[in-house]
Amino acid sequence: RNDGNKDNEKAAQLRSAGNKMVHPKVKRYIEAMKLYNECIAFSAKGSEERSLAYGNRSFICLKMERFEDCLQNIRLARESNYPKHLSGKLDEREKEAKQALSKARNQNASKYGRHVVTKRKLKVGDVVMIEKPFVTVAKETFQYIRCDFCQAKRLFTLIPCEGCTVAMYCSEECISKAYGKYHRYECGVLRDLWTVLGISGVIALRMIAIAITTFDNDLEKLKDHLDALDESKVDGFTMDWKKATLQDVFNTVHVLCTNQERRNIKELAGLTFFTVVMHNHLLEWTELGPACEANPTASKLLLDLILRYLQITECNYKLLTCIKITNRNPEDETFTTSCYPLISMLNHSCAPNVRRLILPDGRCAVIVIHTVAKGGQLFDNYE
Repeated sequence: RNDGNKDNEKAAQLRSAGNKMVHPKVKRYIEAMKLYNECIAFSAKGSEERSLAYGNRSFICLKMERFEDCLQNIRLARESNYPKHLSGKLDEREKEAKQALSKARNQNASKYGRHVVTKRKLKVGDVVMIEKPFVTVAKETFQYIRCDFCQAKRLFTLIPCEGCTVAMYCSEECISKAYGKYHRYECGVLRDLWTVLGISGVIALRMIAIAITTFDNDLEKLKDHLDALDESKVDGFTMDWKKATLQDVFNTVHVLCTNQERRNIKELAGLTFFTVVMHNHLLEWTELGPACEANPTASKLLLDLILRYLQITECNYKLLTCIKITNRNPEDETFTTSCYPLISMLNHSCAPNVRRLILPDGRCAVIVIHTVAKGGQLFDNYE
């Protein structure tokens, strides 16, 4: 017998197995979806088994809040002669999906916070954005493998920073650029920061350092800018990035979410403690000490920035991976952590419709992996 022949009996068995995965005590929806797909593949065109499998898929899509996919499966089920005595289920499901879809499209920012929706229908494969990172920090295990500034892999030729035992670079040019952009403010505390706060603390300090150098190393100038900044009007998606200044780019990072209002007292107490620890270290071991000692307002600004950016980092960093071959099997391995202000606005979903792709130069591309209707929200998977 040709294994390629359709087999409704086998299709029924596969659908039954899928139903077990959907049981409220199991809820293994992805496994169920695979079984339903196999059922559809084995079922004959126009058969009841195929229509029921499409109906079952619509149920899973509704549960996973994939409302567009739910409606598409309902259409396929009807086109495949879905049993009339069960049509009421499809009708109810369709109504619920349409209502949820309408509500989602008109949902205001009070529920989603900052989020991203598309103004046109997106198809699979569309590249919706390509972004350079605002800040990048090499993973601790790659500190002596990659350049701290450009992240180039230079295991055999790295040269050290003479002020610390952490940062290494591929060239004198990268040393100079790193020092001018951020390293002058982190050099004296970098080792301790890794020990106490790990990579999130290093990223937070590096973002603050970039902010300070962006305003000509003048804390008063930075404070005046922040006092005058209307955060509600900062929109990276309407900004002309070709004409944007360094201060404009900084604004898009500064307004990223902190989720401070959602944190409990214990979390805030812990953040405050580490903020004070970092603040004291910076005053004692970096050139920020004399500047803040002479100006208490600058010291308070630095304290506020540390607390804010520790939270921004926690909510918005992304991992950059490379391919590592282990026993001839390719695996993703994280080598740096970065912050992308635009990509950070994408909300999380366990069933995303876009995927991040790291380009060789460190930029990150966002590619559509499921069709998104006009007005639909873009969802990333943070894992």
